[in-house]
Amino acid sequence: MKLLFRIALASLIPIATANALGLGDSTLAKTCESYCESQYGYGFADGKTAGIEVGFGQGVAACVADPLAYGVTLASCIPAATYGETEPNDSLITADPLTLGVAFWGQNYSTADQDWYYTQSTAANQNLTLSFAVPDWIEGADLATGNPGVWNVSVRDAAGNVFANFNTDVVGALSSNPNAATYTVTLGLVGTYYVLVQSADKATPNQFAYSITAFLQDSSLDNEQPIAGFYDSEIEPNNIPSASNPLATGVAMYGLINLTFSSVVTDPDDDTASVWGQGENDWYVYYTDGNELVTLTFCAREGCANGNWNVQVYDKPTANAWESLTGAGASTTSLTPLLSFNTDTAADKPITYSLGLKDPGYYFMKVNHKRLFTAPCNEYRYVTDSGTFGAACTCDSDIAAGSSSTGNSCYIPTDSCSDSSSSLFCRKVTEDCTFGSDPGCLYNTSSPPGCVTTKPDTEAEEEICSTYVTQARCACSSYGGVVEVPDNDTSSPYNFTWYGTKLPTNTIDTNAYQDYLNRPSPY
Repeated sequence: MKLLFRIALASLIPIATANALGLGDSTLAKTCESYCESQYGYGFADGKTAGIEVGFGQGVAACVADPLAYGVTLASCIPAATYGETEPNDSLITADPLTLGVAFWGQNYSTADQDWYYTQSTAANQNLTLSFAVPDWIEGADLATGNPGVWNVSVRDAAGNVFANFNTDVVGALSSNPNAATYTVTLGLVGTYYVLVQSADKATPNQFAYSITAFLQDSSLDNEQPIAGFYDSEIEPNNIPSASNPLATGVAMYGLINLTFSSVVTDPDDDTASVWGQGENDWYVYYTDGNELVTLTFCAREGCANGNWNVQVYDKPTANAWESLTGAGASTTSLTPLLSFNTDTAADKPITYSLGLKDPGYYFMKVNHKRLFTAPCNEYRYVTDSGTFGAACTCDSDIAAGSSSTGNSCYIPTDSCSDSSSSLFCRKVTEDCTFGSDPGCLYNTSSPPGCVTTKPDTEAEEEICSTYVTQARCACSSYGGVVEVPDNDTSSPYNFTWYGTKLPTNTIDTNAYQDYLNRPSPY
């Protein structure tokens, strides 16, 4: 049972081709020889159970040919560490070179200490095998249980992108030696790769010594790894559609809303104070051949920073109109985006939206901070019958008598409603008065705005003027800069991924559907 137990927990990394990994025959042979001697110590029967049936010499040869089957692990064949890291090796630039097959001592002295190493692949698709171990003299050391600690080991490309990582307490990477763990990753490209060792728990420094050993082994994999970015980043300035950053489908984009501002408005909670108006937009552009489903995922690659975002998608004509209106200083509220939503990701939760793009061409996406409904109004305009904004107006707490105010809109007295060309959304009301006592407090819905004369009774000599007032809605057409960014935050990074998937022709556009419509039906 002892042998079977050792085999069950053996390293997941076979080392039958030890020479290719950088281990000499002598080291492996000596390890196998010691193993066979220990098995013969239990007698011939135990040796036969272990697979050693013919003799001691042939048993050693069989062990060298297939060490994993005999419970011989990679860690047991590595000579004791004789080299140490050279501080500071806290970045790609100052990384220590790893000599293949040689164990390096290292130590994370604080939560901020990172140990960087590098190696260089010599052929495409080589396997990089890492052996991580802690000293045997640490009493009760057992990586599986996190004793004396848990390290995170990551493998990175020449740009520092993480494409493989593991914690040292991961069962799949552990060997029969409780003090050692192994991990293998295939390096698709030829060049420099980095290994970063750091404490898995940033709050608790892991100051125990460790050793790490690297091996490179050629593989039979003949796939060609394309050279592509792990993610993209916006390039400023991209504040207008014509300066948009292009999107690649399936590649995460990182952006940052710069807190640069273009105007100052009054704080709605404090009339004596002023706040900045938000001015920066981030624009992106994507080309489609048409009939494509786009899935837009926000804050999925990693949690976004504090704050929520407003995202809008436009077709090219609307984006061009947006740029023209903005350049002329005009309002863009009359433009309708294809998609508009607030991400509501402040609680560190990803969110996904889908959008169908039927026509081929360019589509644009604008990202900015989510505006609060309590944000100060930057500009008021009349609301027309069609729901768009008209001429500028004034709507504040000092509005004329007879008007009402709700939120960032109000009704103000105006004569413009009598002009049919104004297209204002208006209503007729009387001035504020007490019916029956104040002159002019008469209401006739059939009467036009203005003064209508009438007699209180047939005997009266004096005519009383009934005054009507027309009111139009004056609403906020653009808001100021109280955006959803927590206090003391100076910037808000975000990330999103734009996935484009080509779809088959829509059913309604096919000849089959037309044929279906022409089929006789009893209903």
